[in-house]
Amino acid sequence: MDVITNFMETLHGGQPEAFVNEWEPFASVFDPLMGITLTAVPGQEIVDPWGTTIYWGEDEPGPMPIVREDNKAIPDITEWEKDIKSPDITKDLDWTQAKEQADSIHAQGKLTMSLMATGLFEQCHYLMGFEDTLMNLLLEPESMHELLDYITDYKLSYAKVLIENLHPDVILFHDDWGSKSNLFMSAEVWREFFKPRYQKIYDYIKSMGVIIMHHADSQCELIVKDMVDIGIDIWQGVLPQNDIVKIQKETEGKLILMGGIDASIVDHKEYDEEVIRREVRRACAEYTPGGSFIPCLTYGGEGSIFPEVNGIIMDEIRCLSPKYFG
Repeated sequence: MDVITNFMETLHGGQPEAFVNEWEPFASVFDPLMGITLTAVPGQEIVDPWGTTIYWGEDEPGPMPIVREDNKAIPDITEWEKDIKSPDITKDLDWTQAKEQADSIHAQGKLTMSLMATGLFEQCHYLMGFEDTLMNLLLEPESMHELLDYITDYKLSYAKVLIENLHPDVILFHDDWGSKSNLFMSAEVWREFFKPRYQKIYDYIKSMGVIIMHHADSQCELIVKDMVDIGIDIWQGVLPQNDIVKIQKETEGKLILMGGIDASIVDHKEYDEEVIRREVRRACAEYTPGGSFIPCLTYGGEGSIFPEVNGIIMDEIRCLSPKYFG
């Protein structure tokens, strides 16, 4: 069974012959929209098209916003309209290389995957910081609804341009909704501000036959049924701090859980191969019986900070497949 068929059997509750081995069925396409919007450079501080200062530090899996009082893109949420403008994605773009890359990926027997980042919550805290975002959800709900409508319309336009020009097999949408221990907000607040807007975006994506992979390396137990409601096919980055066994029962196979391997245990400069293999064995033993599980590191993309680590993880997953799949 090839990797795509094995993945599709896993996705649809069929009879896979082995673990889906982390990101093995997928390959990312670098499209021109990413060239416009994702401008982070490792080791450098830059200002992105939204006006947010971004920094990507050494030995870090990705960039983060650096939001201070003196550089907030939105210093006052009630006046957000005069402070920001979404990136221009209406211009003519050359999709030639992206389409050639997609054809090459399909020729290799893999699915094309496009990244959409940042998500609705992340875009808010990129623009004004965590504290202002969370306080404004409670103190200035009218302005936050307006801002989120604006961001949602932009993300929906982005998805339409992407799908009309490239039609990836999978869209990987990033939005972290919590820490290791809890959501950043109450489930009720998340449902008011974010659920209906994600429903709008994901309804369109699914209507076009694209698989939705949502990255949130967060504690999201309280909203897992909502994640099913809005059409997420794969929750990528599911931390083991979630009760994954309980979530498997609650979601009844309707949500693939991709993660479960604790990066804080395995991904170190002075890594220990036996510790890595033991953590992979633990995750597979605990979560495989519940089904709809893809063992994976919880980062929002392929690989580990220290490259050798991920090779060991994938090797252990391959070694374990016969034990669980015969």
